[in-house]
Amino acid sequence: MLRMRFTLHIILVIILFTSSSCVRKSGRKEFATNKSESQIENKERRDVASAERESETSMQSSAKSGNKERFLQKQEQKYDYYVQVVGVSDGDTFDGLSQEKIEIRFRIYGVDAPEKKQAFGNKSKQYLSDLIYNKKVGLKVQKKRDGFGRPIVWVYTSDGKDIGAEMLKAGMAWHFKKYDKSKEYHGLENTARKNRVGLWNDSNPIAPWDYRKKK
Repeated sequence: MLRMRFTLHIILVIILFTSSSCVRKSGRKEFATNKSESQIENKERRDVASAERESETSMQSSAKSGNKERFLQKQEQKYDYYVQVVGVSDGDTFDGLSQEKIEIRFRIYGVDAPEKKQAFGNKSKQYLSDLIYNKKVGLKVQKKRDGFGRPIVWVYTSDGKDIGAEMLKAGMAWHFKKYDKSKEYHGLENTARKNRVGLWNDSNPIAPWDYRKKK
């Protein structure tokens, strides 16, 4: 009888030990599962945050691109049309190729450059060539045709420089006051005169309109 009780006691101890071991293993598995799920959730959060950042960056990039496009459209609207400069005749006349591949001769408005045989005639031509030759320029039409069939235009570089003003500042042209009353152009010519820049360094500069009368 005692032997039977002892045996039952042993069996009970074994059962309890086994049950406790199973509980511990189950706890470890549950902990591991919870840890794995937590890692997955954290990764998902990071992925979502990363996607949101990428989306925001993309939107900002699109906004910048849109702003640039709008800026370029506004620039296009500033001028009547554009031409590629393919030739320079003198300091106030040049040839431009339109988008339709038509070559047209243009006269710059508001300035009168020395004639080719005048002092500074070649220098004036070269200066204008350095500014615009083989470049795309924007044009604003002041008059559709002059007496020689040339459109009279204001000329602007891609960075917005007024070519007529640049020629006056460098002392490479006269302000054509007979046709233009611009205070800006008048001031630029006076400054060049005072500083004896370009043709104003000559002891006796002759205005091109006076030179043409003598011919």
